Amino acid sequence: MPFQPKNGFTLVELIVTLAIFAILATIAIPYFQEIKAKQEVNAITNKLISTIQLAKSQASIYHSNVVICPSQNKMNCQTNQWTAGLLIFLDSNKNRQIDTGEKIIYTESTNLKYGHLDWRGTLNVPSLTFQAENGLPIGSNGSFYYCSIVSDHHQKLVLSAMGHMRIENLSIC
Repeated sequence: MPFQPKNGFTLVELIVTLAIFAILATIAIPYFQEIKAKQEVNAITNKLISTIQLAKSQASIYHSNVVICPSQNKMNCQTNQWTAGLLIFLDSNKNRQIDTGEKIIYTESTNLKYGHLDWRGTLNVPSLTFQAENGLPIGSNGSFYYCSIVSDHHQKLVLSAMGHMRIENLSIC
C-alpha cells in the first residue's frame, strides 16, 4: 500500500501560527483604536459643518429661526447630550425649544465612542439659533469641542458671529 500524503497542519504549526497572530493582535489593537479615534474626529467635524450649513440655509428658505440642539431621543432638546445626537427644528416662537406645531427638519445620531462633544457658546445657551432674516447665528457664536478619550486628537470647531467656521487642533481639552 503506497503512502498517501495528507493535506493539513500539524499541531506545532497551528500553535506557532496562533502565537504569532496573538502577538501581532496585541501590537495592532492600540494603533487600531487610535486610527478609529482619528476617523471619529474627522467624521464628527464634517458632520457638524454640514449640519450648521443646513441650518443656515433652512433659516433662509423657511424665513423662520432654526435651532440646532443636543438630543438623545431625537424628539426634544436635552442639555449636554451632544455626544448622543442632535436635531434641527424650526423655532417659530423663538423659545429654543420644540413645541407642538414646530417642524423637525433633521436629526442625527452622533454616538461617539472615542470622545465627547460639547458646545460652548457666548450666551451659555446649550443650542445654536440661526436668524430667519439672514441665516446668521443669533448670539450663538462659540465653539464645538471634541475631546478624545483615547488619544490626543482634540479639535475645536469655531463658529463666528457671521456664521463662518474654522477648525483648530487642540493639544489639551
